[in-house]
This record gives sequence, C-alpha cells and structure tokens, in this order.
Amino acid sequence: MVTPMTFHPSLPYSRADPALELDVLTPHREPGAAPLPVAIFFHGGGWHEGDRGAGMHPWLNPLLAARGYVTVSVTYRLSGAATWPAQYDDAHDALTWVQDHIADFGGDPSRIAVWGFSAGAHLAAHLALREPVVVKAASLAACPTDLRDIDIDDPNEVTWLMGPPPTPAALAEVSPITWVTPGAPPTLLAHGTADEIVDFTQALSLRDALTAAGAPVELHEIPDATHSWADRPTPEPTNPTANFGTVTAEFFDRVL
Repeated sequence: MVTPMTFHPSLPYSRADPALELDVLTPHREPGAAPLPVAIFFHGGGWHEGDRGAGMHPWLNPLLAARGYVTVSVTYRLSGAATWPAQYDDAHDALTWVQDHIADFGGDPSRIAVWGFSAGAHLAAHLALREPVVVKAASLAACPTDLRDIDIDDPNEVTWLMGPPPTPAALAEVSPITWVTPGAPPTLLAHGTADEIVDFTQALSLRDALTAAGAPVELHEIPDATHSWADRPTPEPTNPTANFGTVTAEFFDRVL
C-alpha cells in the first residue's frame, strides 16, 4: 500500500540574504489526530557540495514519512560560500523554524529528531549535543566526530570549512565530541568498518565519550561497508534489506 504524502518545497527558514530553504514531507493525517514525530535531515558532501534534495531519496525522508514522521530536509551554506560556524548557524536556524512552524504541518515540536550522513551527520551531532532540550534523538551515519588532529598543512575538506589555518581551539569547537554532556539525547552511530573517508574509529570515539558521560548511545556497525553506504538503498553487505532509513526509523521508533 502506498502511503499518501504531501510535499511542501522551498520554504524559507533563515535570516540569511537570500533566505535559505527547506522542504517538508508529511504523511496523511486525519483531522484532529495526534501530532506526529519530526525528523530533520542534513545532507552530506564534505560541507562543500550536495543539496537538500538528497533527503528525497526513497530510503531517506520518504521512508520515514511512510512510517508516520513529518520530515524536513535542509539547505545550509557550503564551505565555498561561508566558513564555520555558518553551517551550524544555518542548522540551528532550521531547528528554530521547525520548533515554531512544524505544528502547522502536523508535527509535534516536542518530539524532534535529527539525522544526517557524513557532513550532514556532523551538523546533526552538533544540534543534538548543543541543543539536547529541543533535540530528542539523533541518528548519525559516517559522522566526523573529532577533528582536533586533522592535518592543517595540506588543504582538505576541514580546512576549507574552517577558512584560514584553524587554531587548536577552533578545531576543538568544530568537533562534536567536545560538546558531549550527560544530558545528550539518545544517539545512534551507524558506520561502516571499511569507511575510507571518515575512519570507523570516529564512531568508536563518540560512542565512548557518550558512554563515559552516561548518555544513551547505540553503535550500528556495518561490516566491510565503505563511506557511501548510507547514500545507497541497500548498502549493508551482510544485510541487503537494511539501509540508513530503516535503521534510523527503527531507532527513532524506540526512543521518540
């Protein structure tokens, strides 16, 4: 059975000029029915490429919408247009917009989750760890969690994001792991053991930090999966029916 959905595209959300936009995808909901949980998706692309349209892959926002979530996919400024913390500011503005407006789309502003892939997971992690009162859960795929030891002598995606050679303090600030507190929301870390872009140890480090803080965390390890597993419909080498959307939906179902 096909779940009826409504697509609300290109909604301006930010104070930037021109305003940035997001898309909302909502499942059918009977008038007067209880509001639905909300999932905000952030796309990957190394902070320098990609767009919110990635959230419309059938195994991402449409999958969650079919399971009863109001879903949001966000445009944020890329590193070629702005340096950090512009990307976090955009993500935070999107979160504020969702708090203020998602009830108009049948969503419950008291049950907001964030999720994302790679650079998008990095932004989702920042929101979850820095706004744990608002964000109730996070699902992070192939997430860069600790950038403090990045090589700043050669240009790379992190130095493009940070601008001029970043200081140790700046690299600590951009690293989600440094924002861990005991109040962090339930977090799922999904990561391929053969990730050639974001090493699998990044997931282990954040898991250990959250565990040490007493915060709820789950590690979903995908044996032999490379970095791009979350951007495919059936990515798990040992489980061809699983993908980032199904793993995330099952997690959100448990904790939201």
